[in-house]
Amino acid sequence: MTVKLSRRGLFGSAAAAPFLFAPFPARALAAAVPEKAPVSFPPVDFDGLAKQVARTLAPAAGERAILVFDPGYYPELAAAIERQLASAGVEAFLAMAFDPPEIVAAADARPGAPKRQDDFVAWLAPVFAKADLFLWLPARALYEDTRLEHLVDGSKVRGIHFHWILDWEGRGPEDIARLSKLYEKAILETDYAALSRTQDRLIGLLRGKTVRLTSPSGTDLRFIIPPDAWFHKNDGDMSVARARSARGARDREMELPAGALRFIPDPDSVAGHLVVSKTGTPDGDVEKVGLGFQKGRVRVLGAEKGEEAFRKQWEAIGGDVDRVGEIVIGTNPILAAGGSATELPYFGYGAGAVRVSLGDNWESGGPNRTPGNRNWWLFLGDATLEADGRTIVREGRLLAE
Repeated sequence: MTVKLSRRGLFGSAAAAPFLFAPFPARALAAAVPEKAPVSFPPVDFDGLAKQVARTLAPAAGERAILVFDPGYYPELAAAIERQLASAGVEAFLAMAFDPPEIVAAADARPGAPKRQDDFVAWLAPVFAKADLFLWLPARALYEDTRLEHLVDGSKVRGIHFHWILDWEGRGPEDIARLSKLYEKAILETDYAALSRTQDRLIGLLRGKTVRLTSPSGTDLRFIIPPDAWFHKNDGDMSVARARSARGARDREMELPAGALRFIPDPDSVAGHLVVSKTGTPDGDVEKVGLGFQKGRVRVLGAEKGEEAFRKQWEAIGGDVDRVGEIVIGTNPILAAGGSATELPYFGYGAGAVRVSLGDNWESGGPNRTPGNRNWWLFLGDATLEADGRTIVREGRLLAE
């Protein structure tokens, strides 16, 4: 039985509530939520995607699931997943809906976000403690906090993390259709066994090694990966056995499309220069960002265009934003950008992409902290990565054995 909760009764006012709560069917909920600017998302194989979600989670009869979805963004997917779970004997005992973008924007502009997050986590923690599965489905807008991540961290759920196109605003319908079909293909046609083997091979090549990361734009960064370094394999397996081996919250979430191999270098070993062609800030794009590292911290920073916006966002994040929190190597050949420095599908999960995350890494079990657990992703689509002199990625292309 789905629990029906009143949003007004839950938090006392619409402004404080981070989600809408309601049971399925999703169609009824979608009709109840007003839209300012509807976005047209092309149809995809909802049943096929739901079957892959079930294969990833390997659910068992009697397990209980929590779903959070956006009624304005593929509600058909949420319904298809619930049907698939039901066929496996799993009960979706709570369905939550993300707030529409205009509500998210208004709430993020008001003070008091940390307390809203803490109240939300405290209220739902007992519910998550009774759940086995958690499915985070596509949303058009997310709050600037980590409420869902903290709920996963404070429970034993294993889950799916499923964004689809998060940065859809400003994209034309052709671009949205192109990416939707690409992500559909990546979820349905990836050889997950081969993906897992590729990630195991890379872990063997990286563990305990000194890594050099270079790029045509001027990056020349070195760091050490400890022999006991944590690695997260985003390979499409979030079975009970995988969840039991988790070292942190990140290890109990499996993102789809899959392809990211994550690891944390020795934070004090990072030295050299990191240069990226472009990154975004709330005040606009910044071009040719340069960061100089010494003994693990950024000592020099600048940008050829938009430096004021860059420094403003840098200071707004604060804390350990000057430290590398995580390195991500993309391994999915279907999502490969082919050495492109400008467009990296699905957050750089394609084979050969490299992502350097600065700042907080608590979710991955690291020591870096920033207010609000914020971090900053910097992407390199044309990088070369070497481990003890052996080339693993050359100019944005993942090398085979």
